[in-house]
Amino acid sequence: MKKLILTGLSFLFAITILFAQEINPENKAKETVTELTEKLTLTDDQQTAVYNIVLEKVNAKIAIKSDTTLSADVVKEQIQALTATANGKINDLLTDEQKPLFVQYLEEKMANKKE
Repeated sequence: MKKLILTGLSFLFAITILFAQEINPENKAKETVTELTEKLTLTDDQQTAVYNIVLEKVNAKIAIKSDTTLSADVVKEQIQALTATANGKINDLLTDEQKPLFVQYLEEKMANKKE
């Protein structure tokens, strides 16, 4: 009976590892830029600048999450600060017509995150 339970637990552990996904910063940045381009109709220059900002944010976020010496609260605070900084940089790049759409995009994103 013990062997059966241990085999089952080992199987579940193996499945969990199989479905764990590595975050590729470049792909994440491209997805975000594509989504923002659809919502805000970004120009080519804006797309390039936003891509760099998002890529920097994703890399920093991965570094923060991989630092095991930080507590969960500190990680959460640092990620929130990082996100606020990145959103501020993106907002500075936008035209007056795009800014309200960006605010709406962020609100939708937060609403989806809470669900």
